[in-house]
Amino acid sequence: MLSVLIPTYNYNALALVNELHKQLLKSEVLFEIICIDDGSKSSLNQQNEKINALPYARFNALKDNIGRSAIRNYLSEQAVYSWLLFLDSDVLPASPLFISNYLKEASHKIGAVFCGGIRYLASDENKKLLRYKYGIKFEEMNVDKRNKRPYKFFFTANFLIYKTLFNKIRFDEKLIKYGREDLLFSLTLKAENFPVIHLENEVYHLGIDADAVFVLKTKQAMENIVYLAESDLILPKEGNLLKTVYYLSLFGVSYAVGKLTPFFEKKAIKNASIFYLNCFKVSYLCSLKKRYK
Repeated sequence: MLSVLIPTYNYNALALVNELHKQLLKSEVLFEIICIDDGSKSSLNQQNEKINALPYARFNALKDNIGRSAIRNYLSEQAVYSWLLFLDSDVLPASPLFISNYLKEASHKIGAVFCGGIRYLASDENKKLLRYKYGIKFEEMNVDKRNKRPYKFFFTANFLIYKTLFNKIRFDEKLIKYGREDLLFSLTLKAENFPVIHLENEVYHLGIDADAVFVLKTKQAMENIVYLAESDLILPKEGNLLKTVYYLSLFGVSYAVGKLTPFFEKKAIKNASIFYLNCFKVSYLCSLKKRYK
């Protein structure tokens, strides 16, 4: 009935798989857990290999990196059951009823996508990090708020989807770099009128990047946004970022704003500042849009 699909890259997913395995056995449902490393060649895969000792679970490491979208599509192709539960490898269920909460929904609604949500652990160390601050401000939302804007708060870290529905959408494999594959997937769901239903069934996001790493990943996500816009996969003014860049361009100041990218980048990293991170996003998008014209 349920295929749990976990893409990983240079991360030890064993604790997550052990917790899921325990809950799945208790549920007495037919299941499989598939975890695949996307060509990281990490020594952490020695721990991930222990997944293969668990009944109905398996781990494999690809020789080459195929990208965040392609690895999820590949996982779906390996799945044998009708429901697909996608989880990032650096999460952990917040509830011992995590699996049973999803199974309740899967029993009677096959035409929808279910998102459980994301939480962050408020440790002293985490609170200093830009990634934590970003997650708290933009990702950790209560279920009522998420259901008011269901497509906006779709995240690939924790969602359940019927396999037949997934095969109609799939992830766009042209997106190789980090970020925004969830944006395109959610917009496609919206365009096809597939409902996204948010549940109070969160996972804790444990893999909190260092500030410089997070800003680098943000850079890659902005490059993906420009690619999506230039390829007509999203509207030129899709979302607040592209709207801001559009109006800056309209008033003839986008080039000047783009020149400020190195300044905002350094400030975002040094101060772990959401304000400077947002300024960096806009300025970098301005520089990219100018470059691709």
